[in-house]
Amino acid sequence: MKCPCAIVGTWKAQISKNEARLYEFVADGVVKVLKVSGDTKPREIATAKYELIEQPVVEESAAPESPAPKPEISFTATGNNRIFGKTETTMKVVSYDDSSITCEIPGVKGTVRWTRVDPDRYFMVLVARQNEFYDKTGSAFPMVIKLAGGVPKIDAVGLYSHHGSAAFGTVSPDDYKDYMREARGDSEVILRLEINSQQYERALKVVQEWQRRVREGSLLYQHESPGSLNNIVLVKAVTETLNLCQNDFDLYKLDYAYPRDWISDHYGPEFVPFFFFKELRRRNEARHIEYKKFQELVPLPNLASR
Repeated sequence: MKCPCAIVGTWKAQISKNEARLYEFVADGVVKVLKVSGDTKPREIATAKYELIEQPVVEESAAPESPAPKPEISFTATGNNRIFGKTETTMKVVSYDDSSITCEIPGVKGTVRWTRVDPDRYFMVLVARQNEFYDKTGSAFPMVIKLAGGVPKIDAVGLYSHHGSAAFGTVSPDDYKDYMREARGDSEVILRLEINSQQYERALKVVQEWQRRVREGSLLYQHESPGSLNNIVLVKAVTETLNLCQNDFDLYKLDYAYPRDWISDHYGPEFVPFFFFKELRRRNEARHIEYKKFQELVPLPNLASR
């Protein structure tokens, strides 16, 4: 899957030590340019229409040295405005990831780097248990969290315990609250990660896709119980969104290719998510947020209404 050039949002370009520009791109094709000087309130100085122009994908038969096509962004200033000193211009995107864009702007020497600005914070929590159900298996599901204005919005889906019985589907607040505290010994694993806005959006799409599949009865594996194969596909897809645009985490490739994927070789499908999350916790221990710190960051009593 190709890393998307997700331009919607606010980007900051530092002009000098005390001056910057904010470019606020919205989904309807409008961008606002704001001037920031010192500690003063940002002041709007221009508006324009924009279009993200994705270049055609290079054919596999093309020469190996052929550079990957780069997107461009065209601007048309509105009214008497100018953007980059012109009424119409096109900016070339040299490189990009989830958090930054390096671009070439006509009339500006060299390249310019923009960084994404976002007042909200985002998290992913992976939880799994053993010995919770009669067959010694247990819950295993991802949660994605957006913290806006101090209020967390949580979405979760997967295999969980509903009144003591195994269930596969959307995990409600009443059910997932029990998994937000610290892990209870070796039979439980919890990995709490802070992620960026684009990692959150990609993971949220996967979560919502599986929530839809449950609602519509369109699971990939219809006849397996209580959802172990579906859960493997789900947790694999969610975690793979993390490194799509940058190598942010040390991920484990869950692909049944032995000896690289030793987890799938050693354990049955119903146990794979537990050991998968355990391995991710081991590899990303430095990024794991301890329970006390997580409580300070994400105030659970203020959960957003569903």
